[in-house]
Amino acid sequence: MYNTKKEKNGKFRGLTTFSPLKLLVAIIVMATPILAQGDAGFDADAYIHKGFLIFLLFVIAMILIFLFAQNTTGEQEKAFLRRFITKGSSAKSEVDEEELLLDHNYDGIKELDNDLPPWWKYLFYFTIVFAVVYLIYYQVLDGPSQLDEYKEELAQAQVSGAAGGAPSITAENVKLLTDPAALAKGKEIFERSCAACHGKNGEGMVGPNLTDDYWIHGGKIGDIFKVITEGVLDKGMPSWKALISPEEIEEIASFIKSIHGTNPPNAKEPQGELFKDDAAAGGEGSANTAKSDSAAAGAKADSAAKK
Repeated sequence: MYNTKKEKNGKFRGLTTFSPLKLLVAIIVMATPILAQGDAGFDADAYIHKGFLIFLLFVIAMILIFLFAQNTTGEQEKAFLRRFITKGSSAKSEVDEEELLLDHNYDGIKELDNDLPPWWKYLFYFTIVFAVVYLIYYQVLDGPSQLDEYKEELAQAQVSGAAGGAPSITAENVKLLTDPAALAKGKEIFERSCAACHGKNGEGMVGPNLTDDYWIHGGKIGDIFKVITEGVLDKGMPSWKALISPEEIEEIASFIKSIHGTNPPNAKEPQGELFKDDAAAGGEGSANTAKSDSAAAGAKADSAAKK
């Protein structure tokens, strides 16, 4: 440690240093509430995190004290802060400095055989204690490794995802909704996003008529859901999965099924194959194609001629 010999001004007279025992007692008192938390076992994460928090608060407090010492006014405040800072830095009075001076002289700069500052030593002691606790918990006891923690967090994320609500709706598990509120919401989205091609009432414009018995890609609720979700690019049908949620697509598909047979004005001619709901399936989308029906064959021929 180096210091220049200062003019005698009484700045560091009558000052003593901290007792290590006092500081250890203070640290134990601060750490006791942290170690006492928790109902079962030793929470290493809490110990480590809160230990760092205590250290950070200590550093901030020391910085504030030094800044305050430079800007405070009043002799009593300055004297108190000088005593506090001197105790924490092992500064000596001029009389003590005479005893600590070494024989070396470098261009008028003399060396003092000072001890390390107490705050530095206590911080070093703290790092040793922390390292011992850390080593014992993670290497001797059953403290989880980084890989174990990763696996545990991954398992928790999977459990949380599975318990986070209903499974994602797909073409395989989509349901035909009959709730008036759901159908009303489906109608609202349909009029906003689908009416430009299929007409406000599903009568068909650029896109096919959605109210008759003929479907190009299938008339099951799952078929309709898939067409809305994935789209049919070669037919000009865009994919809506990036803009509309699966729940909303389910509502749209259910609304489309609900307007079957409404025969709106200016309905477009049939396109695709005849689709009939199976009564035994309760209208859930089971179907049989009736290609042998002469009327269906005629309608299909007309549709093919107009494409």
